[in-house]
Amino acid sequence: MRLPEKADTMPWMARALSSPATRRCRQAIHRLRAIRKGEGNVVDVFINPRDPFSFVFLQALPQLTCRYDVQLRFFTVWHQPREMFPEPAMWTDWAITDAAKIARLYGLAPPKSSGLPTENALERCRDQLLALEDSDSYLTCATEAMRGVWQGEVTSGDDITTTANTELTERLRANEQRLGDLGHCQGSMVHFRGEWFWGVDRLDHLERLLIREGRAHQPEQAPIWDRTWATLGQDAQPLENPGQTLEVFFSIRSPYSYLGLERAVLLARAWNIPVRLRPVLPMLMRGQSVPDAKKWYIFQDTKREATKLGIPYGFVADPLGPGVERCYALFEHARSCGREIDYMLAYARAVNAEGIRSETDSGLRTIVERAGLDWPKARALLEDQGWREWAEENRKAMYDLGLWGVPSFRYGDIGCWGQDRLWLIEEEIKKRVETSSTQEVVTTNNAESHTDPAQ
Repeated sequence: MRLPEKADTMPWMARALSSPATRRCRQAIHRLRAIRKGEGNVVDVFINPRDPFSFVFLQALPQLTCRYDVQLRFFTVWHQPREMFPEPAMWTDWAITDAAKIARLYGLAPPKSSGLPTENALERCRDQLLALEDSDSYLTCATEAMRGVWQGEVTSGDDITTTANTELTERLRANEQRLGDLGHCQGSMVHFRGEWFWGVDRLDHLERLLIREGRAHQPEQAPIWDRTWATLGQDAQPLENPGQTLEVFFSIRSPYSYLGLERAVLLARAWNIPVRLRPVLPMLMRGQSVPDAKKWYIFQDTKREATKLGIPYGFVADPLGPGVERCYALFEHARSCGREIDYMLAYARAVNAEGIRSETDSGLRTIVERAGLDWPKARALLEDQGWREWAEENRKAMYDLGLWGVPSFRYGDIGCWGQDRLWLIEEEIKKRVETSSTQEVVTTNNAESHTDPAQ
């Protein structure tokens, strides 16, 4: 009898680690520890003045304190590990733009779009935030300090000086050590009950946890930070002449790509918009690294997001390596049969939610046949390497959008990154519908005005 290998057991381990029972147990343990320390309602907030999302995030926190029985404890951090930001220059440009979009969605002040503030201005803000951490007026003063940096008119660092302060330096070191010890390494993060919540985008998860604990000030309290996903596709009206295609850049190995693919297909079908799938190689197969802390956060966060969206996830059979290659080797065949969306959905569901080993023939056959494809024909194509050329072309096209991560999307002139940014795509669809409707009305009116009265 063959003994189980690591690949045999990993899906079951992932399933156990992501199960609701495990999460509840983990939360209970952290809750008892917090109560024992007298910190039952303490929420740790990590702010990085370099990060434009931190500026937007600070503006959202007063509502959190008004709506829930929480005590916020602030920690300023500074360094941004290279492994967390594989394309730092691209990240900065994207972050400023994306933070402005999320600010607009929630009616918050956006960062200026004129680029990264000067290093001296950022260092001064960092020291201000460090000195404010024990202040009762932290939120007000810290937000104003960040506003001066991210919305101010300071364009030169000549009039700004920073003074080395041993106490502040030690506090910064301790803050970053704490961040690392808790299992993360970037700002705009909240830590509560052993879980991490990133920026405004994940405040709805924190709200649900606080509501379950009975910490809402109102008995019928409901999350309010849900505009990125709650109504996606709900008021869609299928287009008769859709025209524009929704392009989906994704990796079959990426958990977020799995959610993004499910949501993009849902959105496209609601509006009757054609979809063009553009697979790319996973970061690890492109020579980029992903830290363990980031992997763990993505795994846990994907589970929360999937549960919220009603998408199964957690029984994961990682297709890294052979699984990815075999998947992409059959993509053109699936596309030639008009089944590429069915094929990728079947593949993504199999490896993310059903523990199906796609690197094996039995697992791959299950996926292929679920997609309505012929297994003998597909099997004969598994050695084809032609996919490497189009996968690289897709990666370059994604980078041309100023994006480097998956899932990314393009619709017309709009490009965005993240499964929780599809609302931007829907906004553009609605604009096109409104423009089209207006043009139709104008055309009709013009035609009527030229009608011969004698007819």
